[in-house]
Amino acid sequence: MSPVLDALTEDHAAVYDRQLRVWGVEVQRRLIEAKVLIIGLGGLAAEIAKNIVLAGVGTVALVDDTAASSVAPGNFLVELDSATGKSVAEASAVTLQAMNPLIAVRVERGPPSASALLLPDGLQPEGGAADQVSASPVLTAAEDLRSLVSRYDTVVACGLPLREVAALDDLCRQLSKQLFAGEVRGASSFAFVDLGPRHVYTVQGDPEEKVVEYRSFRDAMKTDLKAVNKRTHPLYLALRACWEFEEAHCRSAGGPADVAEVQDVAQRLASAVPAGNTAAAMKALIPEALVEGFVLDGAAVAPGGASDLVQEAAQPLGELAPVCAVVGGVVANNVLRAVSHFNPPLRNLFCYSYLVRDGLGVEECF
Repeated sequence: MSPVLDALTEDHAAVYDRQLRVWGVEVQRRLIEAKVLIIGLGGLAAEIAKNIVLAGVGTVALVDDTAASSVAPGNFLVELDSATGKSVAEASAVTLQAMNPLIAVRVERGPPSASALLLPDGLQPEGGAADQVSASPVLTAAEDLRSLVSRYDTVVACGLPLREVAALDDLCRQLSKQLFAGEVRGASSFAFVDLGPRHVYTVQGDPEEKVVEYRSFRDAMKTDLKAVNKRTHPLYLALRACWEFEEAHCRSAGGPADVAEVQDVAQRLASAVPAGNTAAAMKALIPEALVEGFVLDGAAVAPGGASDLVQEAAQPLGELAPVCAVVGGVVANNVLRAVSHFNPPLRNLFCYSYLVRDGLGVEECF
């Protein structure tokens, strides 16, 4: 945390007048003292960054060294006419700083990923002898990311493969940092939240502290299927099927060739759910169209974009702006709750798709 502010300035009071009336001076002070790191700057991250910057989070750092000329279509923060020679993070920082001059917007060097944490088999991160020479660049990148994360209170990661989300969550738990991770895949989106084994917060009008425990991403992906029922959002099983695919193949599912395997995994998971004992019940638990879209649209937003085969076969949607706006608003609001320790934050999955549940987002806690 930054040094505690003795008092808000007149500029703070003028700019944040409306929200000061909602949650008070102490909460606003906590926001100003907070330091948030955002990894990956696609459409979802742009929405989150915009919202927390306008709310007054004191330090927002951006990591995405992709050339601005190759920015994701959904990132409205990058002005291409003035972004020549800049990275996506640098170009986005210019826009965000102009939105709120009272905060600090930083650019940190690095790729929009946490792949450095996925050490190949045989490499030893703690001074082991195996592959010492060849391992050095990989281990250095992992240590650089660890050092970077250690300097911030909260990490927001968008568009990462699920294996990278799990590895980054492991790191954040080791360092006692908060993690928000999410992705928009066409019509569907998820957000995962891990605020650690003990998150303390208060609610307005009640001075008594509340304590809530969060599970890790790995735990959420292997929860007992008996906890899943017909009220569970179907996207959970789709997400879990993609996770099992990544664990088996060490890569994300993407393209028509992978859809069938992910659907088979999803059907196997659904059949193990007590509520999935009939064909009709299984279809309700995990609609095939939802799984297919989640896989194909995930390929469209992956680094490098979709292959020609995927584009021709299914015309993946990528990050849809309305979905980014909806889920980005939800995530940003919960980032504010988490860093200010005010009001109950989301636990620990948020699932949204306009293909099911009449487009209503659902909070899932496992």
